[in-house]
Amino acid sequence: MDLTIKKIISWFKWIIPAAVISGLALFAYYYLSSVDLNVEIEEPAVKEIARGWGKIAGGRNGKVIFGQPPKMVIVDLSTGSEHEVPNVVVGGAKGRFKRGQSPRPSWSPDGKRFLYRYNGSIYACDEQGNRQEIRNERMNCTEETRWSWHVKDGEDWAVGPSKDGDGLVVKISNPAIAKTVYGGGDVVKHCEMTGTGKYIVYARRRDVFVARVGTASASDSRQISTGQSCRPCAAPGNHVAWLPIPHTQYMIHDARDGRQTGVLPAPPGEEIYRLNWSNHPDFAVHMYGSRGNVRIHVRRISTGEYLFTGNGWDPDLWVEDH
Repeated sequence: MDLTIKKIISWFKWIIPAAVISGLALFAYYYLSSVDLNVEIEEPAVKEIARGWGKIAGGRNGKVIFGQPPKMVIVDLSTGSEHEVPNVVVGGAKGRFKRGQSPRPSWSPDGKRFLYRYNGSIYACDEQGNRQEIRNERMNCTEETRWSWHVKDGEDWAVGPSKDGDGLVVKISNPAIAKTVYGGGDVVKHCEMTGTGKYIVYARRRDVFVARVGTASASDSRQISTGQSCRPCAAPGNHVAWLPIPHTQYMIHDARDGRQTGVLPAPPGEEIYRLNWSNHPDFAVHMYGSRGNVRIHVRRISTGEYLFTGNGWDPDLWVEDH
C-alpha cells in the first residue's frame, strides 16, 4: 500500500506542474489571440508631421505607405495629409497571430508604384489603385514574407524567397520570368537585395546571413547576427541591418565584408520593429508593434532623428532624392 501511495504522489509531482504549464500556455494563446493590435491612438496633427519632416529631411518630399486593415493608406510627409488607396483591400486584422497577414508594402525606387501582399498573392499597384498580380509558381508568398522592389538595367523586379528556400527575382512586367539570385536553399521568409544588386540579406531560422548575388551554396554565405535575431533588411547601397531581441535597436552592417558599421536605436520609451530602408540611404521607417500599439516612426539614420507619423502596419518610406 505504501508503495502504491508513493507512486501516486510521484505521478502527481509530474502531472500537476505539466497541467499548470499547459493551462498557462492555453490562457496566453487565447489572450494574445484576442488582443487588438490595431489599438486606436492619438494621431499626430497634420502640421506637426509636415513641420517635423521638413526639419528632418531638409526640403525633400517624402511619403509613407502602410496598412490600416482593411485599408492601404499613404501619408504625404511634406503636407502631413493622408489618403486611402482606392480599390485595395489588405489583411492583418485583430489578434497577435494574424499580424503576419499584413501587407508588407514596398515602394518602387521612383515612388510611382508599390508591391504588397494580400491573401497569398503579391501585387504591383499605383496610388490610384490600378493593380497587377505578380504570380509565379516558384514564389513563396506565405504569411510574414515580404517582396521588395528592385530595378536593374531599367527593368522592374520583385525580390523575395522561393518555395525551396532560395533568393528569387521575378520580372514584374512578365512574372513568368524568374531568376535565382541566391541558391543556398536556406532562406526562411525574409530575403532582400541591396540597392546595388550585389548582395542578398536573409533569415535562416533565428540567424541572419549575407551572400553575394549568384552564390549557390549556403556554406558560402556570411553570418552577421549574434543571438536570437530576425527581420533583415537591405539599404539602397551595400548596407544591411537586422533586429536582435529585445527590440531596442537595429544592427547595421556593410554587406561587403560583414563588418558592423552602426546601430539604429528605438526612440526613447518605444521599441523598434519591422525596419524598412527607403530608396534614400539615409532614411528609413519602422513600426512599434509587437506589444499592441502599432506606431510608425520615420528616421534619419545619420542623426538618429525620429518623427511619429501615425499608426499602421508595415510602413515603407519613399524620399525624393536630389
